[in-house]
Amino acid sequence: MEIPELAIDKECENLYHIYLFYIEEKWWCFGHSAHYLSMIYPKLETVEAKSKVSAESIPCVCVPDSYLLNLFDCYDTLVSDTCIQVSPPPAVYCYWKEYDMWREQLTVD
Repeated sequence: MEIPELAIDKECENLYHIYLFYIEEKWWCFGHSAHYLSMIYPKLETVEAKSKVSAESIPCVCVPDSYLLNLFDCYDTLVSDTCIQVSPPPAVYCYWKEYDMWREQLTVD
């Protein structure tokens, strides 16, 4: 899977939203977005994907359609030609400082 450069750009500065991108006929989120989504839906699997822009990997989550519809029903959502932006509640994004620890757990598990 090729991670869109826009996804990497958005996640570099993302602290408050979940950004979803349509790639290879599936919805994906990366970085902090994947972290926030894993708190809302802990059953979703988080995997590491390599970026073409840098040698680093970035966590990502594939979002099934049923979960996507639930996000639309429960949270403020903005849709554009390039991505979907979901605004999770503060109880989720207040954990942005825990991102590095969450990433470390991914590599340990």
